[in-house]
Amino acid sequence: MYGCNLQGELPPNLFGLPQLETLDMSSNHDISGSIPKFQSHSPLTFISLLGTSLSGEIPASIGGLARLEGLELSVCQLSGNIPSSLGNLTNLSRLNLAENDFTGVIPSSIANLTNLQGLYLSELNVMPGKLISNFAKLRKLTVVGLSGMKLGAMPFFANTTEIRELYLSNIQVTGQLPQWFANLTQLQILDLGGNHLEGPIPQWFAQLTNLQGLDLSYNNLFGNLATFSGLENLSFLILSGLNLTFSPTSQPNSYQFKLQLLALVSCNLTEFPEFLRDQTKLESLQLGQNHINGSIPQWFVNTSKESLLSFELSDNNLTGFEQPVTVLPWNRLEVFDISGNTFQGGLPIPPVSIQNYDVSNNLFTGVVPKQICMARSPIKLDLSNNNLSSQPIPHCIGDQLGDSLQVLNLRGNKFHGNIPRSFTSYCTLKMINLSENQLEGDLPRSLANCTLLEVLDVGNNRINDTFPSWLGSLPNLRVLVQSHNKFHGSISAEDSGPHFCCLRIIDLSHNLYTGDLPSSYLRNWSNMMAVDEKQSNSYDTQRTSVLELGGGKYVFMENFEYSMTITSKGSDRLYSKILKVFRVIDFSSNNFEGKIPDVIDKLKGLQALNLSNNHLEGRIPASVANMTDLESLDLSKNMLFGEIPTELPQLTSLEVFDVSYNQLEGPIPQGNQFDTFLSSSYEGNPRLCGIPLSKKCQNVDAQASPTMTNDVTNEDSKLIDWIIRSSGCVSGFIIGAIVTKLFITDKYHEWFMETFQRRPKRKVRRASRHQRRS
Repeated sequence: MYGCNLQGELPPNLFGLPQLETLDMSSNHDISGSIPKFQSHSPLTFISLLGTSLSGEIPASIGGLARLEGLELSVCQLSGNIPSSLGNLTNLSRLNLAENDFTGVIPSSIANLTNLQGLYLSELNVMPGKLISNFAKLRKLTVVGLSGMKLGAMPFFANTTEIRELYLSNIQVTGQLPQWFANLTQLQILDLGGNHLEGPIPQWFAQLTNLQGLDLSYNNLFGNLATFSGLENLSFLILSGLNLTFSPTSQPNSYQFKLQLLALVSCNLTEFPEFLRDQTKLESLQLGQNHINGSIPQWFVNTSKESLLSFELSDNNLTGFEQPVTVLPWNRLEVFDISGNTFQGGLPIPPVSIQNYDVSNNLFTGVVPKQICMARSPIKLDLSNNNLSSQPIPHCIGDQLGDSLQVLNLRGNKFHGNIPRSFTSYCTLKMINLSENQLEGDLPRSLANCTLLEVLDVGNNRINDTFPSWLGSLPNLRVLVQSHNKFHGSISAEDSGPHFCCLRIIDLSHNLYTGDLPSSYLRNWSNMMAVDEKQSNSYDTQRTSVLELGGGKYVFMENFEYSMTITSKGSDRLYSKILKVFRVIDFSSNNFEGKIPDVIDKLKGLQALNLSNNHLEGRIPASVANMTDLESLDLSKNMLFGEIPTELPQLTSLEVFDVSYNQLEGPIPQGNQFDTFLSSSYEGNPRLCGIPLSKKCQNVDAQASPTMTNDVTNEDSKLIDWIIRSSGCVSGFIIGAIVTKLFITDKYHEWFMETFQRRPKRKVRRASRHQRRS
């Protein structure tokens, strides 16, 4: 029953079936509930519930399955302690518990599983216990997956000489690579990426003659690539982030291997490695974030023409091809990423096999060739930040590519005319960025067909339309940016139906909107009412590719993250991610009037609120103090009057506060964050008094003070500090990002630079063959 779209819970008597020997219900994501109790003396020999949504604990009764040989429970939502009764399963040869939510320690009874050949515990947040020392007893092990566990020390496998695959990435080990690795002469796959290993790359690697795949990426290792030149079976070589040198006298044929995958991302390369001349079987080549100068040599264009699937050269200093290329020569190419270079001329036409075409941040000119629309199953099309010709966006992008395309980024070009109106009911787009062009007319109503849409950015154009309330029915829309256009009229919710229920970021700044602030929408934006701290990851979409190695299939999942650009002091600054916990409302620089609605205080998850430069009047609602996650509040350049509420110092996360140029009066509240704001936050209000202004209040006793009784320090669990700490480093490849933007006034720049700026990290998470169904 593998992958049959089964739903619901497992029957409570499932494991009581007297003749049941094999149960495979893996890859049925909608199977939920808990694992039923097991019956003793069951004939079961194999159980796979991999890739389901089962939760709760593994029943201790599993220890009664004396005949069990294989147990696959990875990529579920299981929790609690791993039962020690697993140690009773002495016939077990394969145990896979990876990627679950277990707690506690790995039971020492694992050492009893002396017939174990495959052990997979990757990405478990549990204490290793005696696991590291117990490996000496598990001498039949051939495959071990411990990646992502916090081991802190290198497991000892010197006596486990039959081991063939070893996955130890991101296990937080330090020091030099131990000599005993040279004893593992049967080793075929070794993954040590993303640790803190240091020193020279050992020469004993030359003894591992059976090695087919090696990942040492993102450690503090250094050495010469020639160390691996004699490994004739090597197919995967991932050395990104290392300090590598190349022997200048090496001839191409001095390297005996024929690589399928080579990753040398961020290795300080200045030219194309010469040994690539002889690599005729390459399927994936990753050379991004280096310092490669000049042009792509003609000899490489003729290399791996029939095999190359992925070619990644982002963030180098390349100017083009040595000989001009109109059509890319690699017939099977799926990924072409040359973003962040200085390529010039017309766009190279990709083959119909292309899935990720990223030429962003170059100097390309001319028109978008219609042949791009011939792609069979594209996922990402990123042409942003070039000088592409001032012609309308090709309509075929909407109708021909829309049934597979997920990411469309045309930001920062010279497209004009109307946005294509050809988005069909088959639209699969998740991210659309058309900002910083010269687009006119209205928003096409066919965008409502894109029900998977998460991000829509049309900022900095000439769009003339009313508020697109019809987009409110899109069930996944999280980010809506319309800034710097000619949107006009009042904003009111439709009489019935959803009202942007999932919205987390909305930027309507610098338009011509009028009327009251949209209370009817504000009270329905439930995703801004609380922050789910479990959603610390950023918005992205994925591309999955499969490479074969040694009879096994390896799945590579590339995450295409997207970012926002903040306009400050006349220039754009790129912030590389929009984390899902980020919530912002920017209604600044319009013609809104009336009062700030009381319903605003329901948005307790909001981090930034900008209502500046409108015609708002009335008092600042004291209930704003309930918006406890607020870090930036700008109410400047309105007609607000009365006193600043004394409750506002309760906003202990507040870092930016501006009420300048209103009609406020009375004493400025003191305490907590309010002791840090400068006089510029209050200027243009001649009737305000107290610190930090030079004007003193006539009645000193009337100086406002916070109502809080307990001091709250600046280190009191600020959300953004948590966001920064929570982003870890993992081993992998660098991939492209799609850009969206959020316009913030000048005074916000320093705050954003401190709290949200992140250099793009483009990773590939590799799920090895031990994580797939056997």
